[in-house]
Amino acid sequence: MNYPKNANVFMFILMIFFIFMGNGISFLISRLYPDLLSQENIWISQSIFSTVCLVGPIILYVIVKRIKIKDVIPLKPLSIKNFFILIFIAFAIQPMLQLIGFITNIFHKDEISDVIYSFSSLGLPKALFSVAIVPAITEELAFRGVILTGYKKTGVLVAVLMSSIYFGMIHFTITQLFYTVVAGIIFAIAVKVTKSIYAGILMHFVLNGTQITMAYFLIKYQSIQSKLTGSEYNILEQAQNQLSNPIGIFIQLLAVFIQFMSSIPFLILAVFLFVRVNRKEIDTLIQENKQLKNNQDKTNIFTTFFYVNILVYLSFMVLSTILKKIYM
Repeated sequence: MNYPKNANVFMFILMIFFIFMGNGISFLISRLYPDLLSQENIWISQSIFSTVCLVGPIILYVIVKRIKIKDVIPLKPLSIKNFFILIFIAFAIQPMLQLIGFITNIFHKDEISDVIYSFSSLGLPKALFSVAIVPAITEELAFRGVILTGYKKTGVLVAVLMSSIYFGMIHFTITQLFYTVVAGIIFAIAVKVTKSIYAGILMHFVLNGTQITMAYFLIKYQSIQSKLTGSEYNILEQAQNQLSNPIGIFIQLLAVFIQFMSSIPFLILAVFLFVRVNRKEIDTLIQENKQLKNNQDKTNIFTTFFYVNILVYLSFMVLSTILKKIYM
């Protein structure tokens, strides 16, 4: 069985679902339940969108291929030690991801902060459900489940990289592309070592949940400041204004860089603990990887659908950029 071919086809189905089914879902909701598209109910429609566009292809894939869920999604329970260590890692990597995201935003307008603040304004429970819980489950099932497993015959490095690159691509924004690839690599390694999809779900939830929680309390702070000063106080707008001049960029970059440097000891400690607790599993994974390298039957990852996926992604990004320039 050509596992990478199946993974590439699955990614193609995901992209088609995201591009076309998303519009179809919006159309149906607008006709049947228009209130779900209002700002106050956007968390419901977003949750429906994520579930249909990510879980739908998984169900379709499992039915068409006639395979069991456990064959494409590693369902081994997490140990208590790994549970807490992975939470530690998820917090420790955030300054690094913020630095990558900030550097990206210097060259490309931030497209995600407005969304995060928009959801956070709905209240913490709704925001956590739609931006942290649902994506953590659905995205991990698709990328650290079906796709990562699909590349299992290619070796650990290729499997981790390919599933992470695809993970970055499916967000369809330049702002998120680079730091989601890096986050995907870390999630994928955790899943490969623990043989548990719950590792990815847990870390993904902590990462998204932290962003949402911080945005929620910043909105609260913003509201208090506005009342005290008697004028509109917008943190996000101030941050964007600072990025419009070199001095503002340098000050923010320096602050984010110092935060990242301060986090390195914690990141090293987190990795050390993870390796120590999972030494046996890591050694087993290394041996399995060596056997795959020695296997004469090399698996081709660059199948037709790999190139199709790249073409679809680039076409969509270019078209989106053109449409934004026309209508903005």
